[in-house]
Amino acid sequence: MESQKHVFTIGEFGKRTTTTVRTLRFYEELGLLIPAKQNNSGHRLYGFEDLAKLQQIQSLKFLGYSLQEIKDLIDNGSTVPKQFEMSLSWQHILLTEKRKELNHAIEAVEHVQFLLREGKPITWLVLSSLLFKMENEQEQIEWLKEHCSEEVAEQYSSLPKEQRHQVDIEMLDWLSTLKKVMSEGASPQSPEAFNVAVKLSEIAMKHADNKEELLKQMQEVQASMKPDIANFNFPTILTPEEEAFLEEIGKSIKASYNQDGK
Repeated sequence: MESQKHVFTIGEFGKRTTTTVRTLRFYEELGLLIPAKQNNSGHRLYGFEDLAKLQQIQSLKFLGYSLQEIKDLIDNGSTVPKQFEMSLSWQHILLTEKRKELNHAIEAVEHVQFLLREGKPITWLVLSSLLFKMENEQEQIEWLKEHCSEEVAEQYSSLPKEQRHQVDIEMLDWLSTLKKVMSEGASPQSPEAFNVAVKLSEIAMKHADNKEELLKQMQEVQASMKPDIANFNFPTILTPEEEAFLEEIGKSIKASYNQDGK
């Protein structure tokens, strides 16, 4: 029988193992770590076997296992259960994917910090759009592969991170110009409004080798979409008023071209 000096109250055990009492009680509630010994007052006492189990729990937590997964592994009973051995490959995949997600998130934070330091017009609307684009870059590439030519998809996917970030900077500078034009009361038919539309087109097509082909393919994709899909709103840097202003500019340009073509 373990001597009395080798058993500890929950407070003593927590202090010696640098584990909070709250955590130890939570483990007990989950059935992860339930000390069998009790003192005369009915309080549970922790011994060396509980220390070993706590170290096992902490080791598996370090490897990224959930508490429920840890309980299942511990309840198996063997020293290193086959279930644990088989799960390591899958756990490695999950942790690697989590590392990628964290690196991606860190990159996004650093990019937004840079834009803020540069004094770019970051609003919650702009921030949502930027983060959505950065978070879903891979999905956007897959979408291009599905709906556009391989050449167009390759151009986008091969664009270096620095160039993609530069596009963000140019778009935010363009947004500042758009806001200025609108605040000054310019009409959609004005030369200032026309220049805003031209600049947007230049930014969008800047890195395309075949600009006409890209424009043609995007128009075909837009035309092939069902109305409910085409009208679905993804996060955008534009307010509804700015979108409406751009739409009016587009109508004005189209009318001007039609008139010149007569």
